[in-house]
Formats: sequence, C-alpha cells, structure tokens
Amino acid sequence: MKEQLELSRPWRRLFPSPLPLVLILFVILTGFRAYGYFGREFFHGTSVMIGFVLMWFVPLVFLTRYGREQIGFRRSISWKWMLYGILLGGAAAAICYLLGVLLYGKSDQNWFVSVAYTFQSDERIAQLPRHLAFIAFTVPAMLASPIGEEIFFRGVAEQAGRDRMSPVSCACFAATLFALAHLIHHGIHSGLNGIEIMPVSGTIWFILIFASSLVFSLVRQKGGSIWTAVFAHATFNLVMNITIFYSLLVTDPKTI
Repeated sequence: MKEQLELSRPWRRLFPSPLPLVLILFVILTGFRAYGYFGREFFHGTSVMIGFVLMWFVPLVFLTRYGREQIGFRRSISWKWMLYGILLGGAAAAICYLLGVLLYGKSDQNWFVSVAYTFQSDERIAQLPRHLAFIAFTVPAMLASPIGEEIFFRGVAEQAGRDRMSPVSCACFAATLFALAHLIHHGIHSGLNGIEIMPVSGTIWFILIFASSLVFSLVRQKGGSIWTAVFAHATFNLVMNITIFYSLLVTDPKTI
C-alpha cells in the first residue's frame, strides 16, 4: 500500500496532499536563489546560502518523525551504495564538464563557465590565490547545497507524491524541479552582459541536471538513506569545482 508523506498536524489540515505545499516551498526557496543571482550584489552569496539552510529545516518544520523517516532519515546506511553514489556523482560531473568543453569550449555557452563567472563576480574571493579560492567555494558547495537540496528535492519533493505516483514518476517530478532551479546558474542567468537567455545550451544543461538528479534518486533509493544522495551530490560539486578552478579558470582568481 502506498503511503502519503506524513505532514505534521497543523500542515496536514492546510494541505491534505503534500504536493501543493512542495510547490509553494519550491517557489519560495528558489526565490532566494534567484535573488542571490539577480538581485543586489551584497546579497549574492548570503541569499543563496539562506535558501540552502532553510531547506535543512523543512523536515523539522513540516514533517512528523515518521515523515522524516519516509524521506530517508534513517540510521541504517548501505555503505556499498554510499561508495556507488560517490563514484556516480563524480562521473556525472565529469560528463557535464566534458560535454560542455566538447560542445562549447571555454565560451560563455559552457554551463560550468557560467558557474565560474559567479565565482569571479565575488571580489573578496577574487583577491585570493587559486587554491584558497577553491577551498572557499568548495567547502560550502560540499556541505550547504548537497544537504539542503537533497533533503528538499530527493527527500520531501520526491516523496510528496508517492501515494499517487510511481517511484519513477516521483523521481522525475523532483528532477524537473531540481533542473528548473538550476537554470538560474545557466540558461537564464546573470552573465557578463546582464540577464542572458541561452535556449540551446540552457536546454542541454537542464537535461544534464535532470539526469544527474535521477542518479541521486537512484542512490537514495538503493542506499535506503538520504545521506547516500547527499554524498553523491557533494562529490558532483567537488569534481565540478576542480574542473572550474583548475581547467576553465585560466587566470588565477587573485589577478582577475
């Protein structure tokens, strides 16, 4: 028998189905990310980080203890799938990098170059030597976003429709939201010439992030824990940042 994601009592009264709640939270949380990239420069990193941290608390605010177990907060972890997740997450990032370079080289149509531009736009980080800038961006990228996004997308969003959709449909629903949020990084993003829309490379980026999301869903389901997906996502971000700082950024950040 399919079980509905168990919301805490006050929210259950407002939302008999958790799906509308997920969509409302998606708009709010993605709004923090969008404001961080398109809003005032001072809030660039702060707003994005706030959005990630708020994702951490979604299960505590909206779910019962059993609901948190439903999304993968369990003590038992498959260490085999933890290892698979790390390998698959790194492989997904490597594929994104190689395809971007193959199709677009180091032009601004390359999705990882768009991400690199956001790194360069922070003048405080730009003054650091390359290895220190790498650490400054990579540590938060391996903690804040993987934990927050996996809790929300692979946890809450994916489980919200399990009472009415198949596991594959639920994974695709969460993957669609995940990929839409990442269009802010490339596809519809703040570039050198202001707000830029890149329909072709943005569509390819959407597909790559959608596919990566399905990888994270696979290791979460097979591993029986949200933490297998978190480690896969963290490894994706680690490999992405390695390629950005040591391949795509040909100029040392402190000289930009």
